[in-house]
Amino acid sequence: MEQNKWLVINYTLPREPSRARVSIWRKLKKIGAVSIQQSMWILPLSDENYSLLNEIKSEVFQNSGEAFVMTSSVDEDGKKIIIEQLNAARDEEYGELLEQCEEFFKEIDKEIARENFTFAEIEETEEELNKLKQWYEKITTRDSFDAPLQEKAKLMLSKCAESLNGFCDKVYEFNEKAEGLK
Repeated sequence: MEQNKWLVINYTLPREPSRARVSIWRKLKKIGAVSIQQSMWILPLSDENYSLLNEIKSEVFQNSGEAFVMTSSVDEDGKKIIIEQLNAARDEEYGELLEQCEEFFKEIDKEIARENFTFAEIEETEEELNKLKQWYEKITTRDSFDAPLQEKAKLMLSKCAESLNGFCDKVYEFNEKAEGLK
């Protein structure tokens, strides 16, 4: 996506209760916005982002604050900075996902070392892989400018799936041998 149309929300909230500020901050992070100034957050212009920022604006008003949702364009330097900030935010998320993929590999290695070749373990591991895939999908939904770590994360998820398939083969072989000994 190469664009130079942006949505900006600027808001103020009373100092107390702090839970309102934390709630707004969490929602802005969750939708992928980045802070460009104090209490000023930005997202690429889209109908969905406009709707999301207006929901946040409503929450600001409900907590006795003020908020403005604005459309904007910036000069080329500003555009470059904003895209870098958005990509850095996504790469931070992809980085955490990659760490969890490493934990996924360690868990499979641990179960192989323990010879925990049960179908229950396959189901548990499949659930973990599905969580990782869902997390990846959430990040890519917010990744408007193809952050550098996106491809690496996608590749790592493929390797997780291959690792799970290898583990499934071991469980199947183990259980086939056990059945043959009966």
